[in-house]
Amino acid sequence: MTINIQVLLADGCSAASVAACLEGFECANILQNMRHHAQEHAPPAHPLFQVHTTALSKNTVTCTGGMSLHPQLQLGEAPRPDLLIVPGFMFHILPVLPRLQAASPLLQTYYAEGTHLAAMCTGAFVLAEAGLLDGRMATTHWFFSEIFAQRYPKVALQSDRVVTDDGNIQCSGGATGGNDLLLYLLRKYGSAELANECAKKLLVDTRERSQNPYMSFQAPRQHEDQLVHKVQDWVEQHLAERMTLERIAREYNTSVRQLIRRFKAATQMPPGTYIQNLRLERAKEQLECSDQQIDKIAYKVGYEDSNAFRRVFGERIGLSPSAYRKRFRR
Repeated sequence: MTINIQVLLADGCSAASVAACLEGFECANILQNMRHHAQEHAPPAHPLFQVHTTALSKNTVTCTGGMSLHPQLQLGEAPRPDLLIVPGFMFHILPVLPRLQAASPLLQTYYAEGTHLAAMCTGAFVLAEAGLLDGRMATTHWFFSEIFAQRYPKVALQSDRVVTDDGNIQCSGGATGGNDLLLYLLRKYGSAELANECAKKLLVDTRERSQNPYMSFQAPRQHEDQLVHKVQDWVEQHLAERMTLERIAREYNTSVRQLIRRFKAATQMPPGTYIQNLRLERAKEQLECSDQQIDKIAYKVGYEDSNAFRRVFGERIGLSPSAYRKRFRR
């Protein structure tokens, strides 16, 4: 049985995501055919996957970086696919999203009639815009996770996950996370053996990953509360010191309750969480660019107990400090 797949093209989409789909499934077909011919007296093999590009029109699509792609099919006029894949849109998703809303009715119809859907990276915005992720687990690129959560509060966003599967909808986070999604789809619609063989031939890591090690904390500064701005400045200057909310409140002649209320309203997080996030981000920077001992780094970012630092770092980042340094050392 051949599985018919369509990859949705639109201006601003990632050419790398599209190419990864086409080449990944072609690789699977080639390897499946090689295995088939190795069997004696085997009948002629049909391709396991048949992949076409599709778009809202037959017009040329301009991808991220300027590459032009020509869709083979027009969405809605071609036969309904078994699986439709929405590629990523890198950092262009929000500007192009209004134009992509025209695809929502067709995506809703396809899904209602049995088409399975998959989204790479910021392609999840396209499915969410159509309401197809409401009440479902999904993921997207961690950089856009806060915007995604605010825009689509009905979606059960798993921002740390690289791949999510909820029924007949799969999503992946990050550009290279598209490879994780492709291997997942090969296992789902082909076999684990075929997916592993493709991973070996394409040199793709098959270990389950998390987005946590790749995330970076950006201190929220787009607010107008001058007291909170002053507190943020003070925290950055005294990060290595023992810090309590009582001390900060006394420093700015306010109550702890008032401090927590205003800080949370301005930054969308309580001050304790903010301080911990800032400390971990500083620690990551030190691990990436210095040879300092981990105990010393822990002390410099405000942890008196290096074991507590290692525990919190591992829980939040998903790697031990030494493993993080090994992976991201500049």
